[in-house]
Amino acid sequence: MDQKDERLIEQLKQLPKVKDQQNKALLFEQIDQKMKGVKIMKKRNRSKWVVPSIATIAIAALAFIMIQSGLFNQDQMTEQSMDLAGRSSELTEHDTSGEVTTLDQDESIESDEVEEEIEQHNKAEEFSEEVLLGNRLVYYNDEHDFPIYNMAVTDQQVQYFIPISLVDTATTPDIDYPDDVYNRISSMIDADKFGVKHFPFDDVEFIFSDDRQEITMAVADDYQFPEGGALAGLFPTMISFMFADYPATELNLETAARDSIDLGQIGTMETLELEPVENLAFKIYQYEDKERLLIPISQTIAGDSFFTIDEALVEMRYDQPEFDITASIPVNLEWIDPANEETLIIGFESNPKLSNNRETKEMIEAILMTAKSFGFTQVEFDLGTDLTEVSQFNLTEPIPVPDGVNPILLD
Repeated sequence: MDQKDERLIEQLKQLPKVKDQQNKALLFEQIDQKMKGVKIMKKRNRSKWVVPSIATIAIAALAFIMIQSGLFNQDQMTEQSMDLAGRSSELTEHDTSGEVTTLDQDESIESDEVEEEIEQHNKAEEFSEEVLLGNRLVYYNDEHDFPIYNMAVTDQQVQYFIPISLVDTATTPDIDYPDDVYNRISSMIDADKFGVKHFPFDDVEFIFSDDRQEITMAVADDYQFPEGGALAGLFPTMISFMFADYPATELNLETAARDSIDLGQIGTMETLELEPVENLAFKIYQYEDKERLLIPISQTIAGDSFFTIDEALVEMRYDQPEFDITASIPVNLEWIDPANEETLIIGFESNPKLSNNRETKEMIEAILMTAKSFGFTQVEFDLGTDLTEVSQFNLTEPIPVPDGVNPILLD
């Protein structure tokens, strides 16, 4: 037996060393709890009892040696824990180097992770809203007074102009640079993305006086206005919309050699009056699978101009598929009440189509822009439901008309 014991001890010494990175105090506590809670096995028939194997004896011996060597010495563990705690306290309380401690770094990392998670959550919400409700077709300059540059493009068939508001979020609020922006229209609006066409402004230079009282359109002496009666008919309206927010009342026309420009079917002009662009009905334009946009209509399908907003709202219920235009009001209007010169109140019949969805959001956006073109400053909606909010719009109070339409943010 002595020889067997010695051989067993020798075999145990040849076993590979086991390194355990667990906290020894915690490991001891877990083993102690398991030892106290060991289930008692059912008694077996004595005739079936088998002599313990060498592996069992080896494990028992190894545990005995480890205990004897003080691996699970609780006093030593407590001392080590207290020593580590003391050192940690010294590091946090007596850091004289001015450097951030490990704890501070961990807190900083956790703070950054929290901020990143919040940012990702907000982006996910914005993406989810964009998928469900579509892009916002109007813009409000509520928090920041960023410069807004109104541009104009046309539909694919050059029958209607489409307004685009470029919002310069990269510049200092209240400071604008129209000379730079208006002379780069084609590079700032992706015609393919929006399914639109550009007027060839690349051959044109716009010059603004410091006080914005004068705006000049300058071209080369051999400039030729684009052919086509439709474009000639749209050009004055496009120009008037683009510069409506400036104090200038006319556009000066000049070449290097003379103070006039040949505008084709419009004629040779020295100035072009900037007329108010008003009394419009806004519908939805979408060419193929491109971006959806609000498009202003100045006449009924029969060719009559709008004199009241009632007429415009009725027109907004009709599609024009031949021009890739769809109705922006999908349900019946129950009543329209111009409460005063500033507020328009609109009521709708109860309809399941009216909910927090893209169709209802775009209807509200189109009505707000239509109301703005008729001189109203806010619109009160009664959708005939208990709905209090659609996208960013609070329906429990009058909604102000937007500052921009079909916005593109420049950053």
